[in-house]
Formats: sequence, structure tokens, C-alpha cells
Amino acid sequence: PSIPTSAVASASSRSLASPMLARSGYAHVPESPASRVATEAAPESRVRGVQEFQASPLRPAGGSLGRRLGAAAVGLATVSVLLYFAAKTAGDSPRRQDDLASAFLERLDMPRGGQGGCDWGENCAKTGCCKHDGFRCVETNEWWSVCKHVDDDAGDDDDDEPDDPAPAPAPEPECSKADEDCTESKCCEDAGYSCTKRTDGMWWKSTCSEGGSDDSGGDDGDDDDDEDIGGHDAGVIHAAKCGQHMPEDIPGQWKVAERCAAKIVERLSREEKLSMLHGTPGGMGYAGYIRIPRVEGSSPGTVRLTMNDGPQGYNGYTDPTVGKGTQFPDLIAIAASFDTAVAIDFGKAIAEEFRNKGCNVLLGPDVEVVRAPLAGRSFESLTGEDPFLGGQLAAAYVGEVHRHGLIATAKHWLDNEQEKHRQELDVIVGTRAQHEIYMPPFKAAIDAGTGAVMCSYNKVNGDYACENDELLNKLLREDLGFKGFVVSDWGAVHSGAKSVNGGLNIEMPEAKYFKDLRSVDDSTVDHLAGGILAAIYAAGQFHGRGPAIDWAWPPPFYHDATSDAHRETAKRIIIESTVLLKNSAATLPLASGTKIALVGKACHSEKDPAYGQGSIFSAGGSGYVATNRAITPFDGLKALVGEGSVTWSEQVSEARGADVIVICATAHDEEGKDRTSLEMPGAKDMIHAARAADSKQKVVMIAIVPGAVETDWIDEVDAALVMFMPGEQTGPAFAELITGKASPGGRLPLTFPKAGEHRFSEAQYPGVDLKSEMSEGVLVGYRWNDAMKQPAAFAFGFGLAYTNFEFSSFSATCNADGPGAKVTLAVKNTGEREGAAVPQLYVGFRSLRPMLRQLRGFVKLHLQPGAAEEVTFELGDEDWRMFDESSQRWRTATELGEEVEVSIGASSAALSGQGSSRVRAAGRRSASSSRSRSPQVARPLQGIQEFRTPRPGHAGLGVATSLLVVFDRQVWPSSLVASSDSRARCARQAAPTIPSGIHALAGFSALVASSRFVDAWGVTFGRVLSPEFGPNGPHGWSLLAVMRCATLPSFVSPAASPQGKSCKRLRVSCA
Repeated sequence: PSIPTSAVASASSRSLASPMLARSGYAHVPESPASRVATEAAPESRVRGVQEFQASPLRPAGGSLGRRLGAAAVGLATVSVLLYFAAKTAGDSPRRQDDLASAFLERLDMPRGGQGGCDWGENCAKTGCCKHDGFRCVETNEWWSVCKHVDDDAGDDDDDEPDDPAPAPAPEPECSKADEDCTESKCCEDAGYSCTKRTDGMWWKSTCSEGGSDDSGGDDGDDDDDEDIGGHDAGVIHAAKCGQHMPEDIPGQWKVAERCAAKIVERLSREEKLSMLHGTPGGMGYAGYIRIPRVEGSSPGTVRLTMNDGPQGYNGYTDPTVGKGTQFPDLIAIAASFDTAVAIDFGKAIAEEFRNKGCNVLLGPDVEVVRAPLAGRSFESLTGEDPFLGGQLAAAYVGEVHRHGLIATAKHWLDNEQEKHRQELDVIVGTRAQHEIYMPPFKAAIDAGTGAVMCSYNKVNGDYACENDELLNKLLREDLGFKGFVVSDWGAVHSGAKSVNGGLNIEMPEAKYFKDLRSVDDSTVDHLAGGILAAIYAAGQFHGRGPAIDWAWPPPFYHDATSDAHRETAKRIIIESTVLLKNSAATLPLASGTKIALVGKACHSEKDPAYGQGSIFSAGGSGYVATNRAITPFDGLKALVGEGSVTWSEQVSEARGADVIVICATAHDEEGKDRTSLEMPGAKDMIHAARAADSKQKVVMIAIVPGAVETDWIDEVDAALVMFMPGEQTGPAFAELITGKASPGGRLPLTFPKAGEHRFSEAQYPGVDLKSEMSEGVLVGYRWNDAMKQPAAFAFGFGLAYTNFEFSSFSATCNADGPGAKVTLAVKNTGEREGAAVPQLYVGFRSLRPMLRQLRGFVKLHLQPGAAEEVTFELGDEDWRMFDESSQRWRTATELGEEVEVSIGASSAALSGQGSSRVRAAGRRSASSSRSRSPQVARPLQGIQEFRTPRPGHAGLGVATSLLVVFDRQVWPSSLVASSDSRARCARQAAPTIPSGIHALAGFSALVASSRFVDAWGVTFGRVLSPEFGPNGPHGWSLLAVMRCATLPSFVSPAASPQGKSCKRLRVSCA
């Protein structure tokens, strides 16, 4: 329903979504009857009411005086009518009120249930409640169905319209060319046609063909699935004969994949299926290798799985492969980009290199949430400290890998939050933290097509992750709907039968505990083998979509997979992920002709012998990509500006005479151990030496880091850039950033704490007696800072640019075509340079506590000087929900009847003054969120900002509200009544933005909508209300919609005026 309200944001923002993303939320949340009534109110009735508004004989004629008198009359009439009905019904029983409501609903041709197993007003087509004998669910209009007795519906067939109109013939598809890729052009949108992947040599394209997907998501059949795949009497199984017309959508692909996998499982012997459940020694030089016995795809030869690290480039592990794979930035840099387009480009380049190497299973991405700043693999997290950020980026990355015919492996499942004692540590974590913090990035990867999940080394609540039935079968498969295979981390298996029964498909690197699985029943073996085969089918590898895997000399992993295009991608990732922490007096970018002195080993070296693994520009471990192509900052800057204006030295004392000293400092991480400190070794000493040598010299810090670091040196430098493990193209990116050829586009994916911060007890981190109590629950990252009122040195989401941005025109609209709402704002580049802005949307509500708010939307905008762009965030229930541990299910603010605060700003801590709004939760979020380059067609929610002049009608409605509360207090929620004083105080503070009486008008709307009787009566009342308050009136209020939509959002923007900024407790309800 479309609801008028004042300018703000209705809770659940779906922010920027990846183009191929299905939403990072999960688990169906049952709706309450009240919620359904609110969110599924019939638009037909609303439209009729609006039309009658416009035709109302009460419309004041003439000029301003006439309109004022008319509004006053309406106000007085309102008082009289409300007093009458309030007095008349104050003593009525609930049944009597229900009967009155029924009469009004029948008058409006609106649905009325209450029988056949359905509640009052319940839409039986939606809920399936109409199950009693003698009743059936009857469609009353295109939006609603009601449960009726069979006899009651006997006369419904004599209307003028046919009951079952004959379906129109499917039109010809609009795709103009035989080889047109309908995925890219979106040409295949006509009924009766579907866009499906091709299985010929052009596997990356899709073709428009007759036939469509069913309601369950995806085409569940293909014409030739009945063709015999062979395999009888131990013969060859021709897997490509099944699933030849794979649907375009991910659920549809898995549906076909599971069916085809079952056919192969039927033909394999138990021994053959068991051989698929573990790796094989040798492995053709890959980290992992599995042969699928007797099964051939579209190409000759037995199908094999070739697995390799890592998530940030192909790790060849051997000297002959050094420099033959691009050393991309570590995954934490993708998180710092806050940009799904960057994640897509990264996934594409990685997939191309893996295909070139003959590898069809990419052991990545890492999507763990960074809980502890010292954690040793923070550098490898695509998520940073926020699950929503990680979900959006993981879906973009995985979707692109999947599109290239590879099986992506989301890791490490689950709660692998530290490297210290990772082999033995028992992590104790609650279900709310699991569902809200640690699981969502995995869900996003699964929805985007990931075919594998890697279980971790640690224990979770007493059981090792790779044999944990709760983790693998309940949370992963049942709750998240995972259909592929679970592969162990190398050496993470501790049992045979327990692991298999617990849900582990594959032990790696070879069979240690899976040698003897005689006690495991056949159905379990079939299920596990089927998951492996289904993942191969879903990736298209049986149909030639994956890389060709041929053993020859030199082996395929010796191929040089690098390219200029991939190096350019790596450089762009660095630029988009570099965070500008400080830039006093526009120190950066440096002007042409500036004499620059680079100081520090990291400015002119890639290696540090003190590191056990990795290098200065790339952290160590299984994901490290060895290279001989790394370019240092000094070499990169020389290549861009020439040798005459740049020098390098390891000591500050040799930097005399320069206009600017650029200090390169580093911190290092590697797999297998945690950091012991958040300091950057030597950084403060170099800064102090530079200031002591010449206090007038400009000092710029370049921090190359794997995660969070302390920045207690920040006051002593003029500018600071943070680069997150940037990889081989560090030099060229650094040169472009420091000279202004490029602008830093990154934002912090992790909170940078103040020095000396005490976030954890010893029992929480690193743990006591090999047990880590994650008793902080959902207070991870910035959530902890907010709840504990402990400001960070630099907040999550923080990042500057070489220009300035203005956020303005913060407003909201309700969806005209269904439930949900949108929050919009305008972003303008008010500076003199191009730059990247990243507006971020945060949501909070009472039951989210102890969290105050969490990220639910972001978008990255590259704007030229003076350019502006409108941004739209879509909102819905999935973004204002919490996991209730007592009931073990998701609950929404809509269901709980709680107000939701939506804030927009430049970081998790920079929200005040940027546009903060309080809303009453409602609706369901639509499929995705969007960024809009032009205003939406939906009507803006004009509200308090448009009320410039008090009118007599306002006062009348205000009085009516007060009297209604007096006459029938039992109808009104006490929380609404109790808030009237603070509302009035804030309204007075905010004058003239909020005129006298408007707070009462808003309160009236909320109160009227809160009872069954008054809700129904309010619809009728809306028909005769002056059009001055209609959707086309000067105030933009449609009380018809307001009263009909009992729990839909209310909006207010206290930041809309200087006076409004002090109104911290303002509540204006319009529903």
C-alpha cells in the first residue's frame, strides 16, 4: 500500500545489491494476521477512496479563505463524528466491534474471513488457512482471497466476466539475433519464453527459447532428461545427456542438478561412490584432486575435480609457477572497496586465471566475519566486520566465479574467528549471533551459486566443525538451503562415521578417517555423493562449461595466466580500496613539481626476511600468490613522474631538502597465528624523526596493513592513506593516488580502535583452557563501540576523498505496486575534483538490542565536480528483523510492533545531521534494492517539511485524538499515549518546521489504525475527508491509506532543519 508520511526511511534497507544477488537474508518469517492485514491491504479500495476524495462535495471552493474555512469545518466534523463513535463503542464488546467492522468491510467489498479455519481478514490464498470441510478459498479480487462456505459462493458465477479466460498464445520472443545473449540484453521477457544457458561452445551465453520456469524457481525439466545416460552393467555414464537445458536462475539450476545427480548415483556402486568422498594423493599438482569414476561429460575422458588455493589468486606452490599468476590484493581490500562492481571484476579475473590453469574448484572466498582485530586471517576476509557488507560482496564475487563454470568454495564454516589454537579451540557461541552475524555471508554466497563449503579446524559448542551435525545438517543445509558438498579444510577431519553422518562430503587431502566407512548406511553415502555430483552439474562442468583438464607436459598449472587486463584490474582494486584517513590543508594530491622523499623499507622492497610467510604487499598462508612482478611505491612513482623529483632512503635523516616526506609503514599477518599487537612497527619512530629534522616539511603516511591497526600517530602527520595488502600492483596504484591521477575510493571495512582499547576479556579472546566464550554475542565491530559508548579512532565505513560531498533531500516513498518503501537522498560533489562517495544506511529498533544499529544499505558513487545523483534504498522486513533465541526463529519489527530508526551517513559514527528518521516497521522488502539515477515514479512522502502554515483542521483532529483516548483507552496502545508529552515538547522545539497540532494529527492516525473497528471505520471516514488531506492535496496526506494500513511506516526527519536536530525523541506516526 502507498502511505503518505513525512520524510524519512521505512526500515529495512536493501541497499545496493549485486546484479546477480538474491538477498543476504534468510529463513522465512511467518507473518501475524495483523501484519498481513496491514501489508496486503487492497489497493483497489485505496484507489477508489482517492477518486472519491477528488470528487468530494466538501472540497472548499474559492481562494485561501475558503480552503481554511473548509478545513476548519472538516476538523469540527471530525470531532463530532469521532466523539459519537467513541462514545457509542466504548462499552461495546469486542464481538460488537467486530460486527461493526464487518459491516464496513462488506460495504467496501473488502474481504471478511473468520471462518473455515481462517482468522479475521486473513488472505487464505496467501496463508493456506482455509482447510475446513465445506469451505473453499475464493478470490474476491486480484489482491485478496477469502475463506467462504461452499453454499455462500453459489451465486458467484453469474457475473459478467468469464471464470477461466483462455490463455493467450505466447508471443514471439523479442530477441532479434539468433546468437543474442538474453542474459545481457534482457530481451527474453515475453510470457511463454525463458532465458536458458547454452551448452554448446558458447557456454557463457544464454538463448531465448519457448518454455518457462515454474513457480518453485527454475525449470525443473528438460526435454531430453529421459534420454538414457548409460552406465548400466558398469559401462560409461554419459552425464551430459541429462540437464542439457539448464535454467538461468540458481534455484532452477540446483533443481535440475539434483535430479541428474540422482540418476548417476543410481548407476554407481557403493565402492565408486565412497571413492568420491576423499582426495587422492598426487592430484596432478593441484592442492586437491578427486576422480569421478565412470562418468564422462561433454568432452572425452573421466570427470575430475581439481581444487586449488586461493581466494586472491592462483597459488602454484612451486618455483616454476612464480609470476605466472597475478598477485591480486587480498580479499580485505575487496571489503574496503564497498563496491560490488569491484567484486565482480575481481571474481572474473580470478576465474579466468583458474580456468587457464585447468582448475575447476576455487578454494575461496573466505567470508568469515572479523571478530577479533588481532585475528591472523583478517586479511583474507571478504566480509570485514559486517555481515551485510560481506554478503553483498560475496554474492558478487561468487556469482561471477559460478558464471565462468567454476565451483566456488565459501570458507571457513563456521566461527573460525582466530588462528591461535585453531586446531583445538572450542568456540562457544549462541544461536542469535550465528544467525545474525556469522551465517549471512555464507547464505549470500550460497544464493549466488557456490557449490562447496569448507568446514573449519575449530570446535563449535563442543564438536569439531567437520563432524558437527548442528553446523552441517541443521544450520547449513536446513536453515540456509545448501545443496552442494562440504569439503574439509586440509587435515581438519577427526573421525569417519561421525563426520559422514554429521554431513561432511569430502575429507581432504586424502582418506585418513574415510578409509573405512562400513558402518555408514547406503542412503547417507548416496546423499553425500549426490551433493558432489549436483555441484558439478550446477556449475555446468558436465556440459563443457568448466575448464578443460588434460594431463600433458608442461602441466596446465604451469601456464602463464597473467595478462595486462588482469594487472589493470588489480590496480583498480587497490585504488578503489585505499582509504584516505586524513588530509589536512589538502596535502594530497601532491602538486606537479613537488620534491618527494620516500622513507622506509616498504617503499622500495617487496620482501622482509622477518616474515615466515608472505611478503610486504601480500599476507602469508595458503592464499599467498608468489610473484616476481611486484612493483614497489618507489618504482611506481619514478615511472610516473620521473627520477628527478623523487628519492628513496631507509632512514629519515637522508630525506633533507624534500618538500614532502612519504613514510611507508607496514603490519603483517599470516595464516596459523594471530598478531600480538595492532601497532605498525617503526611507524611512530619514523614520524618523530621526520618532525625533528624539519618541522615545516609535510609528512604523509602510507600504511600497508592486513586489517585494523592503531593510529595514535595520526595527529603528527599531514595526510594518511591506508592500503589493505595491495599485492603486485602497489607501485602504479600508489603513484596515481599520490599525484592525483586517481582518487582513493575505499572505506574502512573494520573499526580502527583507539590505542589501549579493551574489547575482550581473556575468556572471550584468545580464550582460556582452549575454549573461547563468544559471550559478546552480536556486539561485533562497530556494534560494540555503539553499545558500549566507546568511540573508535576511525569508525567502520569511514573514508575521505580529495573532494567534498553533500547529502541532501532525504525522503521516502511507499511502493505503489506492493508492500515496502524506499529511502532516497541526493548526493552532490561540491568540490573541485572527481571522487567516490559511499552513503551508508543503518537500521535500529528496540529488539535489536544490545545492538543499536546495523548496516543495511550502501552504494558507491563516482561523481565529477558539481555532479549530483539520486540514490534509492529499498526497505522491507528482512532488514528490520532479529533472531529470537527463545522461539528459535526470526522476528521482525513489524511483527513486534516496534518503531524502527533508519539513519544515513558517511560511516557508522557519522550519522547525525546526515538524515536520521524514525519509522514504524511495516511491509516486506522487495527483491532487491537499487540505485536510481532519476526520481522514482512513486509519489514522494511529503510530510512535516511541507506543513508550513497551521490550519484549523489540524487543531480539530488534535482535539479529536485526545478525546478518543479519554473515551476508549483500552483500544489504544499505552506506548503511543505515553509518548504524547515528549512528542509535544519536541514539536514545540522544532517550530516552525512542525506546526502546532501536527503531532496530534500524526498520533490520531496511529491510534485510529490500531483497532479493528476504528481501522475499518477509518476507511469509510477517509471517503468523505476533504481532498486537502488527500494524496493530491497540498500536504500529501491520504488518511484513507493511513487508516487502512494499520502497521505501515511513519516517517520523520529531525535533521531537516536546524531546530529539528535537537529533537532526539520526536515521534510522528502516520499509520
